[in-house]
Amino acid sequence: MIDQLKQAWNRYFVAQTFMTRLPAPVKLSWSEKELALSTSYFPLVGLLIGAIAAIAWSLGYYGWSPAIGAVFAVTASVLATGAFHEDGLADSADGMGGAFEIEKKLIIMRDSRIGTYGSVALILMILAKVSAIALLDPTTAIWTITGAHMLGRWTSVPLIKNNHYVREQGTGKPFASMVTTSQVLWSTAFALLCSVILFKLIVLIVLPVVLAGMWFAQWYVRRKLGGITGDVLGAINSLTELLVYLVMASQWALELSQ
Repeated sequence: MIDQLKQAWNRYFVAQTFMTRLPAPVKLSWSEKELALSTSYFPLVGLLIGAIAAIAWSLGYYGWSPAIGAVFAVTASVLATGAFHEDGLADSADGMGGAFEIEKKLIIMRDSRIGTYGSVALILMILAKVSAIALLDPTTAIWTITGAHMLGRWTSVPLIKNNHYVREQGTGKPFASMVTTSQVLWSTAFALLCSVILFKLIVLIVLPVVLAGMWFAQWYVRRKLGGITGDVLGAINSLTELLVYLVMASQWALELSQ
């Protein structure tokens, strides 16, 4: 039992240090296998990032205005993750828009310099997130922000399991052949439970939208790249987060939450 708890503790912090800039309080046992096994904890790490963003939103909202709260929330998540997913979004946009051949797309995505497509994608994504969060009712904003980050990180687990990793080397390569069906089921059960608690009745709208967005993104990247990369996973995380904000900021969702 103690050994199992130590393993779970290690794997959670492996996931946290992989997905964020937040330090681990203990020395970790790090390996490709442990990194792959840590994927079950991705939604839990998402909850932590979401909680940080929600606290920042509260400071901005109650100290200044809804717009400042939204800016604070987005800024806090970027700082907590080191712009991990934003980098993936920009690289994916540059690669998808900058070439027709798969090999050329992958080369562009590896380039650390940001291009026109990446710049535009980042600007539009940040503007959309800030605008949607600013529309959230203060009674629902905290759990919406928390849940959006949690669901965004969850999408990586089934996507890694169900898709070919197209690079020989890369951030997501250690996961490609090691993520199991059991990990997908555990992370999905956790994400579902948290979604029911956080979104209540509106979970019946949020989850279908998130699933539709994830499956569309999967179809698109398979068509464009033949599979996934770490950058693509980061981009889909960010897009999922935005979808949740857009659903919750819509008029009918606001009415249901009251």
